[in-house]
Amino acid sequence: MQIRSAGGGAAQVLRPDVHRGTVAVITGGGTGIGRAVALDLAACGADVVICGRREEPLEKTAVDIEALGARALVVPADIRDDAAVTALVDRALGEFGRIDTLVNNAGGQFAAPAEEITSKGWRAVHRLAVDATWAVTREVAVRAMIPQRSGAIFFMAFSPRRGIASMVHATSARAALENLAAGLSLEWSRFGIRSVCIAPGTIATEGMEENYTEAARAEWAAAVPLGRLGTAEEVSGVIAFLASPGGSYVTGTTIVIDGGADAWGAGHPAPRPEAKL
Repeated sequence: MQIRSAGGGAAQVLRPDVHRGTVAVITGGGTGIGRAVALDLAACGADVVICGRREEPLEKTAVDIEALGARALVVPADIRDDAAVTALVDRALGEFGRIDTLVNNAGGQFAAPAEEITSKGWRAVHRLAVDATWAVTREVAVRAMIPQRSGAIFFMAFSPRRGIASMVHATSARAALENLAAGLSLEWSRFGIRSVCIAPGTIATEGMEENYTEAARAEWAAAVPLGRLGTAEEVSGVIAFLASPGGSYVTGTTIVIDGGADAWGAGHPAPRPEAKL
């Protein structure tokens, strides 16, 4: 399976200056969907702050951002640390003076049967997906978006939205983000802030190619009505549009980008009950 280079989603359909004068902060911005979002926003004129725990992919992404004519700021950070979150916003505001778009892309999970997920494993997933995401969201909103009376905040969920076997810890965390996006739209619309949750399906990224077999990827693709996995650019292009003036009346909802997988369902026969002992 070929992974297309990022930066080709929104740039193909949006004006190259539609985000000029704006600043975006993207967590988990060095790889996968986060990298694609960073490059698409940069291709449309935005200056971009990218953070993550690994500096090397961030620096590589920053080089590509600057090649598009935008400014990039790399902030290595573990957003589970409140002090690191404060430092991230300090540096973004110190460098650019404002934050217009926040993409909460950072997250992590592991596959396990529900009965084998320990309290420690549960907390680890929720701490990053929910607690750290809220810490970044509140810091950006209070210090930048509320004072400037504008902004767009994006959260990342999963599709199928009805639940995914072996991922109950992660899917419950992402469901919380869907509810958070809806609730914030009710409270922060008065400040001109929009909040949207994005629910990608199975997306072909470098990480997927490294960690899963070709047979596994083919099985997932077979469960998608469009007959293939999505690309990071197909997600980033939607986010770039929604962050633009063209998306200015969209808030408080979840946008599903999954090739029809949520409408289809799991795409496999239901598991048979085990015989009673």
